[in-house]
Amino acid sequence: MKSIFVLTTVALALVAGFAFATATSTVQGEYIEARSASVYVGACHFGAEFVEGGREATLVWNIESGNWNGVSLDGLTVVAVVSAKNNLALDTETRQSVLYVDTEVTAEQRAALSDMLTMKRADVLGEVVATQTAPIAFTKKDTKYDVTVGEVLALSANRYPCTGCTQPHQIWYKPLTEIQNAIVGKSEVYRYKGTHLPVTWHQGGTENNVFVGDFVM
Repeated sequence: MKSIFVLTTVALALVAGFAFATATSTVQGEYIEARSASVYVGACHFGAEFVEGGREATLVWNIESGNWNGVSLDGLTVVAVVSAKNNLALDTETRQSVLYVDTEVTAEQRAALSDMLTMKRADVLGEVVATQTAPIAFTKKDTKYDVTVGEVLALSANRYPCTGCTQPHQIWYKPLTEIQNAIVGKSEVYRYKGTHLPVTWHQGGTENNVFVGDFVM
């Protein structure tokens, strides 16, 4: 009887482990983060922006492969716009965010994307006030990235060719979430106007306010 109990316990543990692994399958791809403050800049410029700026960010996960809860997310892009009352580098208490998923995703994919990010990146997103569908376009050519979310958001960024192309002591921030192979970039177009967050911006010219890297969830 004891042997049967042990074997049953082991079998149940294996089944539970398999179910857990299925529910938390690896999702990976490329990540872009655009901030409302320069991440790579001289000390005086950084100091001036730190107090009054840096309260907003756009996070883009371009998924190359993976599934969540048995739902394939291959080739999908999900965007989060995050804001807080103070600089995001310090303020984790008042963060609010809106998630944007493409209008072409299925209801199952939309639910999987929302569940994945609220579980895996809750500390980054804070309170998710809305999940909205909109046409999302993500294009990449060499070091150039273009992301649009309907009429709500436009981001055109160009990353530096390598990590050694910037001086480490002048990179004042870290990406808001864990990524690999982070490289600083410049935004050439960066504008946002939504309805769920009390923020809007339109940055022209070029600013070193972008991180590009790889993510695994």
